[in-house]
Amino acid sequence: MPVKCCFHRSTPKETMAWSETVDTLLANKDGLAAFRTFLKSEFSEENIDFWMACEDFKKTKSSAKIASKAQKIYSEFIQADAPRE
Repeated sequence: MPVKCCFHRSTPKETMAWSETVDTLLANKDGLAAFRTFLKSEFSEENIDFWMACEDFKKTKSSAKIASKAQKIYSEFIQADAPRE
């Protein structure tokens, strides 16, 4: 029985577009899932989570939320001995 790949729902055109830019890949749900699967296989999934947290941070308008999100990113990914350093 053939194994389904993680981006089986995307059209071939969408899949080919992923090679053009990282933003195109990550903007597509299936592309993001495929990239996350790859990062898991390389033991570096935290990199995409860090990137996504930073992208979310850039869109934040509330100064109270900015401080909170910045602290969360720092404590989760950046500080020495962070859980996902």
